[in-house]
Amino acid sequence: MQNIVEFIKEEMSNRGMTYDLLAERVGTTRQNLWTKLNKNTRPNFETVRKILAALDYDLVVEKKKGAADPGEKEIAEFFASTDEEQVSYECVQALFSTMGYSLELKTHKIEENVKQGIDNC
Repeated sequence: MQNIVEFIKEEMSNRGMTYDLLAERVGTTRQNLWTKLNKNTRPNFETVRKILAALDYDLVVEKKKGAADPGEKEIAEFFASTDEEQVSYECVQALFSTMGYSLELKTHKIEENVKQGIDNC
């Protein structure tokens, strides 16, 4: 499975998106974004969520077979605590996996356009 940083870079490439444009959407500087995606191999969960949101993706928690349904309030509180503690994306992903959940990307865009790398923003 592709790691999240490689997914983000590939998504940028597929859309012809520059670091400048994505940084503007994220609300950071080009240099800061570049550093997070190229120098920091384990960006924190909050950073990943902001970047994905700028690419029109949400991270949602999906239960694996046999796991209890995750409560929205509990997930929101968990996400807030990971943001506060600046936990890495990989750590959050591993924690959810051990609890029987997975993090899935959902897009606001038309799926066929996403597959073709079309950015309608």
